[in-house]
Amino acid sequence: MSEALDPVAEHAALVAELRAAGRPYRGGQNNDSYTGSSHPFFNVSLPDVRRIARVWLAGRRKTDPPALLVVIDRLFGGEAYEEKVLAAVMLGYSRSARAAATPAEVDRWLHGLTGWAEIDSLCASVFAAAEMAAAWSAWSELIDRLSRDADVNRRRAALVLLCTPARTSDDPRFAALAFEVIGRLAPERPILITKAVSWLLRSLAMRRPDDVAAYLEAHAAALPAIAVRETRKKLASGTKSGKPSKKRTGA
Repeated sequence: MSEALDPVAEHAALVAELRAAGRPYRGGQNNDSYTGSSHPFFNVSLPDVRRIARVWLAGRRKTDPPALLVVIDRLFGGEAYEEKVLAAVMLGYSRSARAAATPAEVDRWLHGLTGWAEIDSLCASVFAAAEMAAAWSAWSELIDRLSRDADVNRRRAALVLLCTPARTSDDPRFAALAFEVIGRLAPERPILITKAVSWLLRSLAMRRPDDVAAYLEAHAAALPAIAVRETRKKLASGTKSGKPSKKRTGA
């Protein structure tokens, strides 16, 4: 039998846990330089956020996914930076909650997220390539629309949502959409965009190095200089720094 939840009480209890796990921070309640967000900031470490998420989900194994999603939704709509990150971490840990989520809900959640840390917490690695491919029409439409949005945070989301699929999947639809979105956003110079363009190109390079090398050859003049530099180093050495590493990642 499914376990009922009081979403208001659950949300309040999770916020209380986050506050209790917070540490003094000389910047006050906001940490714009680190998170890029103007939302209230408790200064909770990411390991503590992950611990809170794991413990909460472990205690609610009998709860239906839609009920979990109601609490996650409330966290995304909360005031504090850590609420939003906690919501994304919970989604990442709960396959059943992700299955109950839709691209339309991701779109709605993104309206409340600002800065690289909040955007990336939801977009960088929560949804796997297979999950996105299974609902390709809805995901591709969302990413295309985000890439044309007036809000720079949502345009970053369009790029970052494609990083994990580009790095982990051979599905040509991800690569085609990635190159399309990169081409659309390449002229922009806000760091939220230039760094994300670099990230996506380097993710593509892990499975399609020849395609990325050809793309750089044809479009280097239009791309952000940092994206060209880091991607060429990635192609040559496997890392964005150019220094060989035993651990190969796309970040």
